[in-house]
Amino acid sequence: MEKKVSIILTSYNKPDLVKQAIESVLHQTYSNWELFVMDDHSNEETSAAISTYIKDHRIYYDNSFINPAERLKSTRYAVLINDALSRAEGEYITYLTDDTVFHPNRLSRMAEALNQCSEFDAVYSSQKVIHVNGRGTEQFHFYRFAEEVLDQAAFLVDHCSVMHRRSLLERVKEKFGSFWDEDVMHWNHGDSVFWSRLNTFTSFLPIKEVLDTTYKTPHSFQNTYQSLPSVLIDGSFVKGTDQKVYQLDRNKRKPVNERWHTLYEGRTVVIPDPFLFQYEEEDSASIPNFQLVRDQFHVYFIEDGEKRLVDHSAFRFYRFKRHGIPALERAEIQSLPDGPPISRWTSDCVQHLPGRMLFRIERKFYVYLRGVLHPISHDVAKRFFANQKAIPISFQQIKQLPIGMPFYPVYDEIIRNLNITKG
Repeated sequence: MEKKVSIILTSYNKPDLVKQAIESVLHQTYSNWELFVMDDHSNEETSAAISTYIKDHRIYYDNSFINPAERLKSTRYAVLINDALSRAEGEYITYLTDDTVFHPNRLSRMAEALNQCSEFDAVYSSQKVIHVNGRGTEQFHFYRFAEEVLDQAAFLVDHCSVMHRRSLLERVKEKFGSFWDEDVMHWNHGDSVFWSRLNTFTSFLPIKEVLDTTYKTPHSFQNTYQSLPSVLIDGSFVKGTDQKVYQLDRNKRKPVNERWHTLYEGRTVVIPDPFLFQYEEEDSASIPNFQLVRDQFHVYFIEDGEKRLVDHSAFRFYRFKRHGIPALERAEIQSLPDGPPISRWTSDCVQHLPGRMLFRIERKFYVYLRGVLHPISHDVAKRFFANQKAIPISFQQIKQLPIGMPFYPVYDEIIRNLNITKG
């Protein structure tokens, strides 16, 4: 007789994709399963899509009805999974997300592997990853291959490519105090934390076949946190799911009035809500920071509430663009205090650099902020400075500047803090 498999599907605002995910479970060749559809208070369209399936006695639908104000206080999918695990009856446990589909033999192959290999309590399979555009058209795809037994599965195995024995859960809870860790600090790598917990007791056995396909849209979790540093870069225009544009300023987020749309259009970085809303909101600045403005006579660089006169020599050197500079009333600009003017330097040592400029020294990139030069990875620079070319300088020219905290992808820091080797 087939052993029961409990499938936990987490859902949030993907009506079309969640239907595909549920359908992929219904089309399994393995029949003894139960499906928990754990929805985190999605929109009406998503709720309606899910409700068409709840007549099946094997499917349990749970809507969290989470208050939006509470959403950012925990890793929501971990909360939903823990809730389902407390009710799951299957001898085997597996996971699914609303942007992934199981292949028809997914459950049967994994259950078979666990049945045959009693020395392993967890298995994982190969996965196909398809990146699609906003219209759902495939742009490219690649494969994550399951090729070796893993003693450290964190950051190597996807959320939807694992099945484990239920018997592991109580051992995990006894040692760590919970199944999945709900702490908000793990919002973008909760599965990897759980894999590390499982690896305390078992290695992951590979199944080389591709048993699931996941679809990555422009708004997918992975795409929105890719190339994010652990601390966001001051002066960046950012937005979350509500599409409201903010500018980051000294670890605060300030709403940006639509008056300044020419400054932020095409330059706004999409940030996952849990990451963005850790920055406290403050009142808007009268003029966005680190921006060029002009009156009928001059061009100024606005930096930390001061106006800095930009002379003609600085335009070419700093690669400032004259097109699209907002024109303001002279009285509005003159109400700001004067800062040091910006010109091309003539000495070997640079002085009075404009803030939030991207520089290149040989093959390394740096961003200048408030007197400090910060190393920045190529991937982070590409995301936060998409329309700005790095200015080549030499170490000799900036030798007097202190080197500050680097802006490297958050995953690198997470992996280092967890003492996990990334393959």
